Amino acid sequence: MRRKTMIRAGILVVWLAFMAWILRYEAHPELFTQSLDGYRGLLSRDVPVMDSWMIIRFQGQPIGYSHTSMEVNDANPLEYHLVNNSVHLNFKALGTTQMVRTEVNAALNMLYELQTFTFNFSSPGYTLSVRARRLDERMFEAHWRTGHSSQLMNIEIPMDAVVYSPMTEMAVKRLRPGQAITLKTLDPTTMGVATVTLRALRTESLEHGGRHYETVVVATEYLGMRTLSWIDVDGAGTIRQETPFGWTFEAGTPDEAFAAIKASGKTDTDLLARMAVPVKGRIENPRGSRRLRLRLQGTAFEADALTSRRQHVERIDGHETILVVDADTVPDVGSESDAGWLTGEGPVPDGFKAYLEPSMGVESDHSDIVARARSLVAGRTDAMERAQSIFEWVYGNVEKEMTVSLPSALDVLRTMKGDCNEHTYLFVGLARAAGLPSKIIVGLAYHEGAFYYHAWPAVYVGRWLEMDPTWGQAAVDATHIALVEGDLSRQVEIVKVAGRLSIEVLEED
Repeated sequence: MRRKTMIRAGILVVWLAFMAWILRYEAHPELFTQSLDGYRGLLSRDVPVMDSWMIIRFQGQPIGYSHTSMEVNDANPLEYHLVNNSVHLNFKALGTTQMVRTEVNAALNMLYELQTFTFNFSSPGYTLSVRARRLDERMFEAHWRTGHSSQLMNIEIPMDAVVYSPMTEMAVKRLRPGQAITLKTLDPTTMGVATVTLRALRTESLEHGGRHYETVVVATEYLGMRTLSWIDVDGAGTIRQETPFGWTFEAGTPDEAFAAIKASGKTDTDLLARMAVPVKGRIENPRGSRRLRLRLQGTAFEADALTSRRQHVERIDGHETILVVDADTVPDVGSESDAGWLTGEGPVPDGFKAYLEPSMGVESDHSDIVARARSLVAGRTDAMERAQSIFEWVYGNVEKEMTVSLPSALDVLRTMKGDCNEHTYLFVGLARAAGLPSKIIVGLAYHEGAFYYHAWPAVYVGRWLEMDPTWGQAAVDATHIALVEGDLSRQVEIVKVAGRLSIEVLEED
């Protein structure tokens, strides 16, 4: 029973990716944006005041709502435009009910220049609060705080950045089919900047809520994904939005939004089960699988993105990829881990320095992380022995529990519970603190007839070794398909396969 619980706890969607998509491209596309100089001129012709409610559905079933408002504060020219967005979600995931809430508040001056913003995220057992204020023309001071840790950082945001909400709709409703605008967006979960293209496809009549709308259909293109939005040309905003992985947003009233969140608690739709990647064929012994030959369909991959020591691309033909995946193997102690710099002798090669540095969510330089890492590797000079000690401790001591959060190694060290993300981040933080280059891998892993989104670490012990401290695998089996490497800012790229990918098992060894 413990084994089954542990496996199910580890097979969770990479929440960062999907929540980031909700925050930026579903609930309010382009939370913070910058554009051409003419964009501000466009805004000056419209009074950006709005109050918008969107019903959120997953495969037709209500799971929550989004509310966006913007108003003018005449009393303060530095905080003249006030923008608020809140998202409330209530859904089932592997039989567990999850109530997730996000809220973003931003203040712009009279020239639509961002001055302050806050971001709040909460789920069962987890809270995150970000407070940011402008220091000068380009820099903001941002204070991150969770229930167990805090961090202060300076981030760069261009002076001409403006909060999205009604602005993009004002711009795109004037586009004619075939025209497009490109925007840069700031994600408050990672403080990273990404580029989004909004492309007007066609005009279309739409019936919704007993009313008739003339709309422009706009494609939001991001990381190879396309979301379609129907935007009213007369200023009513977004009427409908569709994503390729089953999320839809529909304009509604406050009463309809509250009814949707109430009804969401009664649905039996399991979010994670419905988002699993379907498989044709069966893997007879997944945890003992040594080699798989697979056909991936529905997404156009780049060969370099899938190629690693364990993975080999045989052929790519449009949206079909033939991929061979091998299980990893644990090297003998001392056989491949005798590089002097791994034991503190000699300089670290340039290609590995980034994998030893702290990063967002990987606080490998924090005194608590450093102290725990030192205690785990004390007396061990061989890299493989040190990696094995950290792996065994994380697997044996972190409670397997579903968590909807933005993972942090320091938070996990203090709570000692979580799913695959939490296990992975803690392992990477401890490994880097112990002098072992380590990285985060996000991809798919097989369980009970389907591939689920999963995360696991790789550690350098003379060569890269992929381990799974959630499932207790010192070397991952062949059902672990790596799709993305990196921390929070990279993991959002997983959305490009969501709802589009299917897998066929061609051969199993």
